[in-house]
Amino acid sequence: MFTGIYQSAATLVAIAAFYSVDLGFMLRYDRQRQATGSGRSWSFTLMALVAGAVLVLQPVLVPWMSLRIDAWWGALVQLVGVILVGGALLLHAWSRLHLQQFYAERVELQTEHRLVDTGPYAHMRHPLFTAYFLFVTGLLLINPAIPTLLVAAYTYWDFYGAAKEEEDLLGEKLPGYDRYMARTRRFVPWLRTSSKGGS
Repeated sequence: MFTGIYQSAATLVAIAAFYSVDLGFMLRYDRQRQATGSGRSWSFTLMALVAGAVLVLQPVLVPWMSLRIDAWWGALVQLVGVILVGGALLLHAWSRLHLQQFYAERVELQTEHRLVDTGPYAHMRHPLFTAYFLFVTGLLLINPAIPTLLVAAYTYWDFYGAAKEEEDLLGEKLPGYDRYMARTRRFVPWLRTSSKGGS
């Protein structure tokens, strides 16, 4: 297993790539948003940057908080983490290409809002949240540590709640969203559940 500075470098590259993709799409599509202004939430951005800094610095400054696996499969676990991060970046970019100006770092309904059901949205309602779940899971496998576990747990909890809140708002206000919810899964397209609005 690669430890210390290697974990920090991998985490830094992953976070920088994710944020760069996010920023590029925001700069591209924010000007198309009408009454609601930028999709950026500065409190969310600040919290993400602080969490990112902790995750980058922890393996070097507080290495005892990381689980060290000396067996050969420790590096394999980290490789799986890198693959998940790469998949998360691709899903994130694909989702943002289809969502365009309707992306926001908060739950909202824009005045010109329309149902997006193309690309990954044809298969799942919240591919961006799925991308975040893959991303933090990948980071956790690259650096299995207490801070990474806490960030991952918070991400799962926060985005699960945001998905529910968004579905409630769009189901009430956006024509056709109820039918869309009935034919798509929430996060994992091939996972079937018997209840409405399942995973």
